[in-house]
Amino acid sequence: MTKIQRQVCGVAAMLAALALQPANATIVPAPLFTDNAVLQQKLPIPVWGAADAKEPITVAINGQTAKTVADASGAWSVKLSPIAAGGPYTLTITGTPNDTVTLNNILVGEVWICGGQSNMEFPLSRATTYATAQAAANDPLLRYANVVHTVGLTPQKTVSVSWTIATPDTVGRTTAIGYFFARDLRAALKVPVGIINDNWGGTPAQAWTSKESLEAVPCLHHYLVEEDLYPSSYPLALLNYDNAIEKYNENKTKLKAALEAAKAAGTPPPALPQPPRKPDAYDRWPGGAAHLYNGMIAPVAPYGIRGAIWYQGEANGGSGYEYKTLFPTMISDWRKTWGEGDFPFLFVQLAPYMAIKSEPLPKGANGWPDLREAQRATLSILPNTGMAVITDLGNSTDIHPRRKEPVGDRLALIALAQTYGQNVEYSGPVFDGIKVERSKVRVRFTHASGLKTIDVHDGFDDGPIVAPAAKLAGFEVAGKDGVYYAADTAAIDGNAVVVSSSSVKSPVAVRYGWANYPIANLSNGAGLPASPFKSDNWPWASAPKDQKDAAK
Repeated sequence: MTKIQRQVCGVAAMLAALALQPANATIVPAPLFTDNAVLQQKLPIPVWGAADAKEPITVAINGQTAKTVADASGAWSVKLSPIAAGGPYTLTITGTPNDTVTLNNILVGEVWICGGQSNMEFPLSRATTYATAQAAANDPLLRYANVVHTVGLTPQKTVSVSWTIATPDTVGRTTAIGYFFARDLRAALKVPVGIINDNWGGTPAQAWTSKESLEAVPCLHHYLVEEDLYPSSYPLALLNYDNAIEKYNENKTKLKAALEAAKAAGTPPPALPQPPRKPDAYDRWPGGAAHLYNGMIAPVAPYGIRGAIWYQGEANGGSGYEYKTLFPTMISDWRKTWGEGDFPFLFVQLAPYMAIKSEPLPKGANGWPDLREAQRATLSILPNTGMAVITDLGNSTDIHPRRKEPVGDRLALIALAQTYGQNVEYSGPVFDGIKVERSKVRVRFTHASGLKTIDVHDGFDDGPIVAPAAKLAGFEVAGKDGVYYAADTAAIDGNAVVVSSSSVKSPVAVRYGWANYPIANLSNGAGLPASPFKSDNWPWASAPKDQKDAAK
């Protein structure tokens, strides 16, 4: 669905909801309170919205009521007492005798936010297992709400969104990862599940973080400066774009002739440059500091949720060192905004992508490994977090790998274990330290029952094998000079892996899966892959120069 289509659908849903109200109605519930909504079970249920100033408000559901009076600006809010999973119910919001909003087919169960960028936004209709999932998607107790892409320069009170019941006709339009996650929770918990699809492709974490939280962290102030300067720098950026697109269009004829000549000669076609991207106007700039927090998070909080799942990082891919501060700041910001305490925040580590290279990254080379390390570090920085590792599900030529079902499955395993207390293995092997044994290094892991190797395919389950199970791959060893070499030997020994390299006589550090596209195939008996890691505390390749100098 295109951006325009999403906006049209959002507006249509809002108009339909308004059409159900009396002509003189003034009560407007917050955006997520629509027909077919799922409310969070076993927690106080916030309900809020707008009405006439000083209008008395009564909210009722399942035999209980909560009353308040709208303030001078018309804002009102109540908290209903916790309700066990069930439904369908009718939720009524009543003001004056002729001012009532009735919401039908309301369920109570588990609610999760699905946040991030394009790999979370990636629709079920494009996933490799869509046909099978679609056929089984007729579940009236599984519902989703797609939040329309909205930029906000200040925190907004409303956004276009409504709840949809999962059916074969509708389910292809929501997040693939979120759908598979919700489907697994439905099967395991036997309660209604709702997901709020609140994401936007190509967007950075700072756009999803409030200005107040960015202001509180000195090393993140530059995002606020960039945001402040954008309106004055936009005219020059637009002029540069106009010049670039003019040159690009001038070259189109030459490129077409070159393509035709290559085709006639049977030679490889020339590489085609990408057209320049037109800069967004300030009020439509999704990458601006807090712009998506303001437009897409503020309007839906504090709607009752159990937690959040998140898949993002590509847009911050060259700033891993900073991301280990930015990402926890964003998570803490959301938790503060919702006011539910340290709710579960589960995220996906970046998938393998870009050219496959057999040689270790040279010393000081920046890339996605630093970002993955920042994601891994978040697990120890913040409580109640979890990370799904997908080193076996990448695509070297596509930043949007289509194998989404295992990603949703792995997030669901983390939720079932950490949030719902079920006895399931939810993590692949987790680095737990090293012990140098002369010229070898013993690497210890937790979640290591049944350590084994797996076949890793590029692109698709039947794609080319890039890491065959016949040989353990992905380990590198370094001496005190900080230069890493591929391990000549790597062998599983109980709950550890013993590695060595003939190029490193006195090893001091080990890293694993340290590449934009990791060739790595260690897993545990549950078939869950190990996360990339580094054991050293040397300066990060993505660290600012002053940080690198200070570490020397």
